[in-house]
Amino acid sequence: MVEIPKTMKRVVLTSPNSDMSKVVLTVEEVPVPTPKSGEVLIKVAAAPINPSDYGVWRNTHPDKCPLPIGNEGSGVVVASGGGLAPLLCGVGTKVGFVNVPKGQGAYSEYVTAAAMTGVFPMEADLQVEAAASFFVNPYTVVGMLDTAAQLGAKAIVHTAAASQVGQMLVKLAKQRGVTLINVVRREEQAALLRSIGAQLVVVTDAPGWEATLAALIAEHKATVAFDAIAGETTGKMVSALPPKSTTFVYGGLSREPVGGVNPIDLIYHRKQLKGWLLTNWVLAGGMFSTLPRLRAARLLVNPGLKPGGWAESKFIDCTLDGMFERFLAMYNTSGFTDAKLRIRFA
Repeated sequence: MVEIPKTMKRVVLTSPNSDMSKVVLTVEEVPVPTPKSGEVLIKVAAAPINPSDYGVWRNTHPDKCPLPIGNEGSGVVVASGGGLAPLLCGVGTKVGFVNVPKGQGAYSEYVTAAAMTGVFPMEADLQVEAAASFFVNPYTVVGMLDTAAQLGAKAIVHTAAASQVGQMLVKLAKQRGVTLINVVRREEQAALLRSIGAQLVVVTDAPGWEATLAALIAEHKATVAFDAIAGETTGKMVSALPPKSTTFVYGGLSREPVGGVNPIDLIYHRKQLKGWLLTNWVLAGGMFSTLPRLRAARLLVNPGLKPGGWAESKFIDCTLDGMFERFLAMYNTSGFTDAKLRIRFA
């Protein structure tokens, strides 16, 4: 039987700020949560720091603080609250987890999660820490491809394509025979994508890149774009795509409002501009659609998490106590294209 301590460490957001250097995160000691019926208690092995995580640090209202943080992670089930939980994932199961109850966060030594909707069993031969980033990025990639397929797209345009999501999308699109036009800022990012199998890459630092993009879109009949940048980039994507196309904005790396959209494109050319959020894709159609959708995605994602798989992430590890210092060093210099920061728990 696993011995469970009475208290644990976790990270909370104490003071949010739009200036990341002024954000305050605090490590605190609190009681280990007790799983309710249908929940399990997970000893956390690792948790990643995603853009959606540090977006919370900038944008949360101070009245909501201190706020436990972290959206996903991986670990081992060490206790059950009963109900269906033991049947779905018994003690000792390696799992990824999301959707922890209110008042908890993934940057904790222990979390509880609903066995049916928040816990995803992993293969026994997978290193548990390798599943830390199992959900947000890989399921986003699966969701994008599914969304494009529902729209009958023959080819997809993706901006900020050298990101961790972009690299996964290159690999899975190739595996599934989907034509992908990748848009990056620098030639070294293009070289990175070509090294993992990308064939169509547009570099926005190069002269005439917009004409190059338009030519590739026309040649491959792309009708869907996923834009992680916003700002004027969104308008350029809408403009480059043909009539009746759809541009989805799923990020705001530019930290600017969407701009540069010609109303003629929307009114007369019947182009559409929409937001795209993983949660909305997962929940579309209600629970009877969500559960089969997640099961199908899991069959794609779990094998891809193994070494060399399409969903494998590159990590730089840190401790719980040293996380924010390491995060700021990366945030202010190299960024997170080459590797995602991951908290490892002893």
